[in-house]
Amino acid sequence: MLTPAPLRDLLLAGGRAPATPVTPEISWSRFQADVAGLSRRLAARGVRRGALWCDDSYAFAVGLLGLAQAGCAVILPPSAQPGLLADLQGAWDAMISDALDGAIPPVAEPAAPPTDSPAAPCPVEFFTSGSTGAAKRVVRSLDLLEREAAALEALWGAPDLGVTHATVPHQHAYGLPFKILWPLVAGRPFSPVRHDLWESLPDQRGIVLISSPSHLSRLGGLARRQAPALIFSAGAPLPESAVDDSQRVFDLTPTEIFGSTETGAIAHRRGQSAWRPLPGNRVDAGEEGRLRLVSPWVAAPHEGSDAIDLHADGGFTLKGRLDRIVKIDGKRVSLTEVEDALTALPQVAAAAALQVGGDLAAVVVLSPRGRTELENLRPFRFGRHLRSLLADRFEPVARPRRWRYVAEIPTSAMGKRNPGELARLFDEVTDV
Repeated sequence: MLTPAPLRDLLLAGGRAPATPVTPEISWSRFQADVAGLSRRLAARGVRRGALWCDDSYAFAVGLLGLAQAGCAVILPPSAQPGLLADLQGAWDAMISDALDGAIPPVAEPAAPPTDSPAAPCPVEFFTSGSTGAAKRVVRSLDLLEREAAALEALWGAPDLGVTHATVPHQHAYGLPFKILWPLVAGRPFSPVRHDLWESLPDQRGIVLISSPSHLSRLGGLARRQAPALIFSAGAPLPESAVDDSQRVFDLTPTEIFGSTETGAIAHRRGQSAWRPLPGNRVDAGEEGRLRLVSPWVAAPHEGSDAIDLHADGGFTLKGRLDRIVKIDGKRVSLTEVEDALTALPQVAAAAALQVGGDLAAVVVLSPRGRTELENLRPFRFGRHLRSLLADRFEPVARPRRWRYVAEIPTSAMGKRNPGELARLFDEVTDV
């Protein structure tokens, strides 16, 4: 059963049975006490804006709700790299982390005097890489994130669901509602650890697994396991090979989630079916077929960067991102179409297209056939060969001129491609 009140109110009112598990080892009463203790420390120090970075998911939940109880804004850095934290340090007046004190986050001394004006009702600030690769700040609220979690429970909740586990970070707009807030609002436990390796995931029936294409694409050598109740994947399209491996290992097809940092989850699907909006979401197509969304957990109507075909039954098909159109020699070129054409070639297993200077470039993972041809032809001639194979579909400016052959497309833990990392592969003066 869903709670009728926000989590921070339930913590104050004791709206859960004390023994309700938050993690398999930690009860609601312990969680309540830990959140209250952190909230008092934050209030005593006059903190108004708190950065939150915890590897342990329980510590993260304590930090999140402790900041909310104290009326603070929550800032979620995109990583814990010292240089990045130093660059962003002026955005907060205290850092909440489990790096020094086990599971309960200590509060670092304020880096700057707190402001006298109170924070807005618990804004949560994410950072995400936009289409250019530059980080941008996205502000949502805890209340809206809890509405999203409630929708997940309304759609997939069941009394026999087991512990929620994740291979993805809880620090972003997919991991936070799916791994932490959904179990909390539903009164089910989540694991405090993140599973970087499949071997650390418990072989238990009925668990809920929050994962991504980058992890589900690495099931190849894993032996058959007991079936989870649910497997979710988000961040990028799930390759068919990963779906096949999931069926073989878990006897279950993952549920894909389509969304963004700005909107949270928009829609879901299994296999190659059309996307279905989550309960309460309304999707339609605007100019150029651009996706438009009205959602209970998005503060205002949202217009995205994806073109869609809207179906009569309310489902939709993605046609590609409108912001992935570049101009090469004055001609409009769809990077998505170039990638689709490359991956259709028998020589190519995966591809990422991008603009480097004035040229169209491609980062390619080769198939066994492609690796053999590369060895025989050498890089320069092989690149020209791939260009020739695209001649029946694209004019010359829309065929890549620069190539990099890699073992794996660089991605984040969520399976998202970072344009900056891809571009750095072409920093050398001479192509290979």
